[in-house]
Amino acid sequence: MIDWQGLTTTQLQAVQRVLSDRPYFNQDILVKCHQQGRGIQISRDQAVGTVTFGNLSDLMHGVSVFYGLAQHQATFSIQEQPHFEMMAAMLDVARNGVATIPMLKTYLRRIASMGYTELWLYLEDLFEVPEEPYFGRQRGRYSQDELHEIALYGDSLGVKVVPAIQTLAHVRNVLKWDAFHDIKDTDDTLLVNDPATRKFLKHLLQAASAPFTTNKIHVGMDEAYQLGRGLYIDKNGHYTDQQELIQDQLKLVVQLSEELGLHPYMWSDMWFTIASPKHEMYDPEVHFSPEFKAQLPKVGQVYWDYYHQDEQTYLDRFAQHFELSDDVVFAGGIWTWGSLMPNQSKMLATVDAGLKAAQKSGVKQVVATMWFDDGAETPISTSWYGLQAFASYQYHDHVSRKVIDRDFELTQDESADFYLQLDKFDNFVKGANVDCDNVSKIVLYEDPLLQRYEQNLAAIDVEKNWQDLAADLGDLRLQADDQLMVQYYQRLAQILIVKNRALHAVALLRNKQAGVADGDRAIGQLQLFVKMLTEFNQLSRQLWHQQRRGNGYEIIDIRLGGQLSRCETAIWRIQEWEAGRDDLAELQEPLLPMDKHNGGPVGHGLYKEIVSACEISF
Repeated sequence: MIDWQGLTTTQLQAVQRVLSDRPYFNQDILVKCHQQGRGIQISRDQAVGTVTFGNLSDLMHGVSVFYGLAQHQATFSIQEQPHFEMMAAMLDVARNGVATIPMLKTYLRRIASMGYTELWLYLEDLFEVPEEPYFGRQRGRYSQDELHEIALYGDSLGVKVVPAIQTLAHVRNVLKWDAFHDIKDTDDTLLVNDPATRKFLKHLLQAASAPFTTNKIHVGMDEAYQLGRGLYIDKNGHYTDQQELIQDQLKLVVQLSEELGLHPYMWSDMWFTIASPKHEMYDPEVHFSPEFKAQLPKVGQVYWDYYHQDEQTYLDRFAQHFELSDDVVFAGGIWTWGSLMPNQSKMLATVDAGLKAAQKSGVKQVVATMWFDDGAETPISTSWYGLQAFASYQYHDHVSRKVIDRDFELTQDESADFYLQLDKFDNFVKGANVDCDNVSKIVLYEDPLLQRYEQNLAAIDVEKNWQDLAADLGDLRLQADDQLMVQYYQRLAQILIVKNRALHAVALLRNKQAGVADGDRAIGQLQLFVKMLTEFNQLSRQLWHQQRRGNGYEIIDIRLGGQLSRCETAIWRIQEWEAGRDDLAELQEPLLPMDKHNGGPVGHGLYKEIVSACEISF
């Protein structure tokens, strides 16, 4: 065992906590710990080691690296200095997938081991507001006590938990309740300059900040494209420039924040979008005068950009942002959204370009965002490698895949190969999947009779990748809690192969020469898919409930259950076709490529775009 000497009782408890997920250490080492300076210095010479650390966050990272190295090396010496003053992970719990309290604690331990100093918890309406009983109702919201518990747990690991909410747009889940009719401008945007909105925001900011131990708060205000274009016009009788409205709202939010002793941060995109003649986010032609900068309230500006692979774009945007504010934060993306697994190649390319530019531009605060758009179908645990990739830029001057993989092995005691293999589900190009094709999601949800992406999918051979995944994923080493995730993705690869074959078999029935034998072949493939998907459902619900609350899984049940029902209908229709009572008219429509989001060889789509050309709810 390791005898950590020189630590306070609180520090020693934190060390034991952050290492609690690691395998038992069967060597005897005396490690002398010292708190001084900044960053970490660690060394080992046989049975004696040292850990020198600047703060609790450094200690968590330092002991994790020491523990990883000491498993295999009797002597070593490492020194790491952080490039950024603040490195945060932002976890989205507002897209139907609310992390359980135990999962949040696991998340905090794992990011603490990587050296993160903050967790920005993106909540939207997923927290209790005592005065607003419909706020977050039936969506799995956290209670005030639960958020306080998480805040204290983060503090114990040197990770400050920061609330991230919305105070202008992205409030669709709030405004769908009639209880909030008085503060509604459009379906997604609050009504600016109204007394009812002021009262609501006061309740909101108080409830959002009360459980936490920090005065930082992120107030959102991004993508408010419909600002002032709905009931605001009806109520005020005229259109008001969006620049004026967003400034009015920001002044109110900052005023209410300051009354509570809070320091707010906001997304920066709307300043650029409003100022752009093309209404384009981050228009390179937009610039801000010193006078405009001086009149803005005191609020940190968070520049989010998950898309560019070239360093120069980020450098140019940082220069524009410093025209807007001296308090600039960069938010890159871990690419946990848009498909059934992370887009690792896109993540690696964009994180590399963005963080290199952030360092060169003098940005001192960076955030790794984890969004879960379109139903939170990506498990939280798939993010570990991406979070480590982001964190490696904190401690290394030169970052490569080899460096990231080694860091991951040291701090997480897992094989990086599993997480990198996940890229094969969707990546069918040489290099990075920069167009974000989500082939696996398209095939899983493609309707057997409509087949909206049939022509797009014809451009690639999907089965080779998925056969390799089904064969290789089970051989890779992960922590015990992550083994269920391995089974889930191995089975997913298998059912995607079967579903793809079923789609091909059904499509052949459009041929005039097709007969009963072809129909029976299609029915057999569909029946096999139904059998395998029914088994996969069990893994899916187990994995979800291992990490997330039950709220939101009803949507996954509807999606997967819908596949089962559609296959049953397709089987019945084919039987009717074999009997001469159905012409399978859907298959006779002219073949056209899907013309949305199709920059890559196949394209990408949301669930509602994949399953039908009809409106799911209208």
